[in-house]
Amino acid sequence: MACTNESMQEVTRDIFYQTTRNWEDVPFTQAEGYVRMQSGDNSSRVRYFLDDNIGCAAHVKRFMGKTLLMIPAECLKHRQTKHSTYTGFYRQIIREADIVEVNSVRPYDAEYETGMRQAGFLRPVGSFSFALTNMIDLTQPLAYDSNWKRNLKQAKPFSLKLEQKECPTPKDRSDFIQLYHEMCANKHLAMPFDDHLLEVLLSDPHFKLCMVYHDDKPVSGIIYHRQHEHCGLLYAATGNAAHPLHAGFEMYRLLLTRLQAEGIQTFDMEKMGASTHSTNAVFLFKQGIKGTLTTLCGEWQWTKRKWMAQGMYLIKKYIWKKVQV
Repeated sequence: MACTNESMQEVTRDIFYQTTRNWEDVPFTQAEGYVRMQSGDNSSRVRYFLDDNIGCAAHVKRFMGKTLLMIPAECLKHRQTKHSTYTGFYRQIIREADIVEVNSVRPYDAEYETGMRQAGFLRPVGSFSFALTNMIDLTQPLAYDSNWKRNLKQAKPFSLKLEQKECPTPKDRSDFIQLYHEMCANKHLAMPFDDHLLEVLLSDPHFKLCMVYHDDKPVSGIIYHRQHEHCGLLYAATGNAAHPLHAGFEMYRLLLTRLQAEGIQTFDMEKMGASTHSTNAVFLFKQGIKGTLTTLCGEWQWTKRKWMAQGMYLIKKYIWKKVQV
């Protein structure tokens, strides 16, 4: 479908990122490296939309003759945006597809919810992403719960070192992938990237790779995103050698201390899901650094026909094998 509305335009990738480069709020999910990685570095799978105040990279899926746009949040020219601005933008977006799915990683905003509902969006049938995070205030001294304090104390004798890779080499990427593979094997998870996609991600200056070493050997690593005074977790990897060294805990202490010294104000621990199963261990780990539990704007959905909402739930759960949370 062609976008013909005068106030919103479909643009090229280059124009999109040139335009939004200096906007106040560009979430990591809209950063060029992340969008390219999530699309498998296939430009035909992404469309770029802009108006005067909002822009988004939308991932395109087509099945059963229907077009689905998946939008991981939006770029905002001004961080404080009125609900009418969201409404106007998304009323135009829905003309481009049969189904539109939005997942905003921003802290909850009543203006956002009002704007989405007035554009015809509802919460989807079933939730498949965490809408909670722990926001760490880096302008204050770091504080930990008793479990973190104990593990940090036990890590101290190992003198672990953190290095930020300003220009990651193939060896750096290989080390991180190996650590991530070991972690995924232990947790029975699928690898979310390969070397090429990791290279694509790290070619974007919004994403930084840090590695933690013990006796010059990599034992853990972390990729974080950075925009203005805010940073957040993207991927963390702890290899088999990391556990007896308590490197997973020390890695965060070293990174957050570094970011504090650089004047970063907040750090987002990302993707926290309290539950009665294995994800609760991740929740407790991320909550161990004392911060503010923050609800996100989360998932929103618009469908051209009501039955499509139920259909999308079945597709996500039984075909895409997503885990309901």
